[in-house]
Amino acid sequence: MNGIVVGADQRETGAGRSSGGAGLGTVGRTLGVLADTWTLLILQRAFLGVSRYAGWRETLNISDATLTARLRSMTDDGLLRTRPYREGGRARLEYRLTERGLDTWRLLLATWAWERAWVPREVPLPDIVHRECGRSSDIVLCCAHCGEPVGPQDTAVSISGAVAGRGGLARVHPRRTRGRLPDDPLSLLPGAMEIIGDRWGATVLGACLVGVRTFTDFEAHLSISPEVLADRLRRFVELGILVRTGDHGYRLTEKGRAGFQIHACLVDWANRWQAVDGAPVDLDISHRACGRSLRVRLDCVACGAPFGRGSVEPPPGTAGA
Repeated sequence: MNGIVVGADQRETGAGRSSGGAGLGTVGRTLGVLADTWTLLILQRAFLGVSRYAGWRETLNISDATLTARLRSMTDDGLLRTRPYREGGRARLEYRLTERGLDTWRLLLATWAWERAWVPREVPLPDIVHRECGRSSDIVLCCAHCGEPVGPQDTAVSISGAVAGRGGLARVHPRRTRGRLPDDPLSLLPGAMEIIGDRWGATVLGACLVGVRTFTDFEAHLSISPEVLADRLRRFVELGILVRTGDHGYRLTEKGRAGFQIHACLVDWANRWQAVDGAPVDLDISHRACGRSLRVRLDCVACGAPFGRGSVEPPPGTAGA
């Protein structure tokens, strides 16, 4: 992202959902809703057909307390809706993705593609198979308006107010511990979850993509404690997302720049759905070539056709798990 336009602070125009909170804009609210490892893994399994409590508990090896809390917050945030059913003579609830939840598919696909491409694994992630052409493929992020491929160098960013809410992010979205993550290779995404499964990791990556380079500048732009910032920068260096520079700064590697696809999908979802609830747009990515706000389209590298919500073949043995 080569340009940053900073505008005046915008006022809150509507009530947010439970994980939103007054004072936060679209991206600030979304960090609290989606930038959480367990939330993303629950969404992943919901797309693979899991809809009942026992299904998530068994496939993710997640504790009852964590699963109960996440299902409640995801329902409150409009990602899931409940539907009653009876089993063994007892009334129970199952959970179905709402339109808002279904629209996270681009973020999940971009996360999967980044992990598969950039993180060495003993057990490789399954291929992305495009149903329309039947081939294993990768994704390319394109502008839905003009159809051209888009990378960070092709964009400019407009920031209105403070994306992290100048303290609001930490206050409204208190840190949620991950606990022990699943051993299942399908749900083990250690690299990607550092940059999207953690609200501060996602915030730091976004700052890097708009050109923030030094510790002092990160502190000036983000509502983040020095200890947390130092930890995230250290982890990003260890993962090869950042490298240190001779001027005591940090620079994105090719691996880090590839995280733009995840970041763009997060911002796109935020501005689609949180604005509906009255949150002001706090960060907008525009495509320089066509001059319009970036709306993400993910195309198949093998055939060139766009992916759709239902056009990714589920990994073998996972559908309805």
